Amino acid sequence: MIPGIQISSFRPLLSTPEGVAQVMAETARMGCTTVQLQWIDFSVPPEVIVREMERRGIRSVSTQDLFEVVQARLDYFIRLNRLSGGEWVCVSRIPPEYAGPAGLAEFVRQLEQLEQRLAPEGLRLCFHPRAEDFAAADGVCPVDVLMQRWHGGALCLDLYHAYRAGLAPEAALRRWAGRVCMVHFKDYRPGPAGDMLTPAGSGVIPWDAALRACRETQVPYGFVEQETWDGDSFRCLGQAFAWLRAQTAE
Repeated sequence: MIPGIQISSFRPLLSTPEGVAQVMAETARMGCTTVQLQWIDFSVPPEVIVREMERRGIRSVSTQDLFEVVQARLDYFIRLNRLSGGEWVCVSRIPPEYAGPAGLAEFVRQLEQLEQRLAPEGLRLCFHPRAEDFAAADGVCPVDVLMQRWHGGALCLDLYHAYRAGLAPEAALRRWAGRVCMVHFKDYRPGPAGDMLTPAGSGVIPWDAALRACRETQVPYGFVEQETWDGDSFRCLGQAFAWLRAQTAE
């Protein structure tokens, strides 16, 4: 599994070309050359993003955003992937209007239509479930329904969201083995004011079995992610990336 960083982790800095340049420079200093692109402000042209990546030898595997955002700005995501060499367009969260059996059937139809739009561009579609997407309705997990009906569909499996939904990360990986194109490693620890995100590998999520399942099911990419911090964002992501790189080097 190739380790990388989900760039959404640096969202406060992603609103200007200068901030994007700083993020890419710091990412390269961490030794990271593989990223997933999300939450860069749409005012920053794709050409600027890719220029800053190329200057530092960074490649993108995928873009990501909410399903409805990708639908509304599809040309942007196609262009950003084309310029950066990305293979995947990742959409996250089942929109509320697609809840229930009929809604899920329509959501699958929408995913298939989006796939057909991306295929001529040489791009593939994957889905990132959030914790609420795993919540059973009438005893059925919506993600199970999607994966049964969406033939050939792929998952960007965020193991933090799976864990918060009550699924053991390793069980989720084996449940959809062969259809997981990338995973997110995000961690947390309880605090006096509520749960707090912490660098992957330093929180309460048990990772050993999940990492073993990633290896055994041959997940291609793993990205560390942390959108809030109790310290410097680069220090936190540097710690998380160093941890993941050490695990994937074994």
